Amino acid sequence: MSAYLEKAAQRQIERDTLDELIADFDKTNGPADPEAVASKRAKLTGSPAPDAGAAA
Repeated sequence: MSAYLEKAAQRQIERDTLDELIADFDKTNGPADPEAVASKRAKLTGSPAPDAGAAA
């Protein structure tokens, strides 16, 4: 159980750090464009973007 709690605590620290990095990015650059994020996510995961084909 102790190893599980240690791993869970490490994941929480990683999430908190990522949240801080995103907040710093947003403060410097403004919020990310949701369409650009969806497009990049689709490229990374190999799945179609949510709006793919919607304009056709």
